[in-house]
Amino acid sequence: MSNFDDIKTTPDESEILPVDKKNSPKRPKLNWRSNRKLRLGATATAITVVVVSVVVLINVICGILADRFPWTLDLTADQTYSLSEDSRSLAEAVSSNVKITVLFGEDYFSQPNTGTEEYDTILRQFYLFTEEYKTLSNGKITTTYVDLEKNPTLSASFKEKYDATSGNILFTCDDQYRMISLDDLLQEDMDYTTYSYSVTSLVEQKLATNISSVCGGESVTVTFLTGHDEDEDAITALKKLYELNGYYTQTLDFTTAGTISDTTGAIAIVGPTKDYTVDEIKRLRDWLHNDGNLGRNLFVFANYAGTCPNLYDFLSVDYGITVTSNIIMETDANNYPMDIYGSYPYLPLTTIASSDLTEAIAGQKIIMPLTLQLLTAKSSDTDKELLTNHALVAFPESTRLTALSDLLSAESNDDVAQVEADEYPLIGMAYARDYNVVNNKSVQNYIVVSGSCQFANYVTASQYDNESLAIEPLRTTCSLGDTVVISGKDLSAEMLSFSTLTAQVLGLGVFTLGIPLVLVVICLVVFFKRRHL
Repeated sequence: MSNFDDIKTTPDESEILPVDKKNSPKRPKLNWRSNRKLRLGATATAITVVVVSVVVLINVICGILADRFPWTLDLTADQTYSLSEDSRSLAEAVSSNVKITVLFGEDYFSQPNTGTEEYDTILRQFYLFTEEYKTLSNGKITTTYVDLEKNPTLSASFKEKYDATSGNILFTCDDQYRMISLDDLLQEDMDYTTYSYSVTSLVEQKLATNISSVCGGESVTVTFLTGHDEDEDAITALKKLYELNGYYTQTLDFTTAGTISDTTGAIAIVGPTKDYTVDEIKRLRDWLHNDGNLGRNLFVFANYAGTCPNLYDFLSVDYGITVTSNIIMETDANNYPMDIYGSYPYLPLTTIASSDLTEAIAGQKIIMPLTLQLLTAKSSDTDKELLTNHALVAFPESTRLTALSDLLSAESNDDVAQVEADEYPLIGMAYARDYNVVNNKSVQNYIVVSGSCQFANYVTASQYDNESLAIEPLRTTCSLGDTVVISGKDLSAEMLSFSTLTAQVLGLGVFTLGIPLVLVVICLVVFFKRRHL
């Protein structure tokens, strides 16, 4: 037997004493109301739960509001990512449902990564502008992105119905539709005088023009007459500008076409070097006369590189505007274009004259290369009682006249003879207004003549106001009603950057110092509070 056998490991029942519950000491109850630590701990837990719940709720609400009312903070110096007041007014005035269908993936616009900053900006602009249009129109203007590469069935449908392919953008409202391409959202220019390259965003114009158009806005067609060896560069520049501002454009070979469509509101003859025939002049005259009803307009841009006696005689005899063979030369170096190296007196700078067609842009600076002098007739010199002539562009007394033949044959500018004019100012662009009264109602034609077609090549140059000179007379004579006119946004580096003050306030003041300082203060308050619990 082991020495441990006598040791009891389990007591007998007789050895177990009954517990006196009544007289046994009681365990104190925890009273949370009187226990400060417990009370504060519970309160902290409750506050944490409430705060977390509120944060979650705010996130949910903000997510819903962000979808309904998208908001962005535009920190660029010229508000690159914000709609202008004209566009905002257009969006708020839309009463019909407009659907914008982009035949491309949404990520390409919302998260652009083309590798070129300017192109990324344009895509991002389109995405943000369409979201803003949706908000301002109370959901009447919506945008849908359709990736045709992933939807071959839809691709065939769009191709059949609209002749649309990947990269096109459709604007539809009821039975009206317009279509543009991604390339239409920008304009690329190379300045060969300074060898600088620029990109201009046309996103806002394209959105405003096409939304207004499908909503029933007025439309005017400008017909460019061809077949006379015109200046193609000038035609291209003017067509782009007119289309940007809501006009339809078309070209018509006048050497083969029998008549001009009655739907044409204005005809543009841009830099012809081959003269018009007698028959063509008659057809042009008949169209303008419109059986006495007038209401039609003609824009002629002369070209120093060619002579057109029949065309110019028609302008002189019928409308009192004579195109001479004298080139306007500038002698004051202050009126030379500063962005072009060297002395070029045949590239004079001047300002837009005040007239009924240019009241809103009078005084703005323009460049008028190789301008042929115009002469305007007095009212008493014409056989049309209600015909009047007015200057649009005039040159000061510092200018001189040079015979075109001398300029073309001279080896240098120094060899060109320059003479003072008999009368100043010299006129480089003018218009005639022809009135008639039909059924007690006044009707009129406007004939605008420019001594330079080359000025159109500078309509995209931001340092000059040639764009205003090219579009304002058309807008005044061929009104589109409430159609908005919006200038392009230059996407140069300084335009895309933050303003200095904004960057300092937000970067240094808010993010670098403000938010960290607030967090440090909160942490210190919590720390000292908990130390005294």
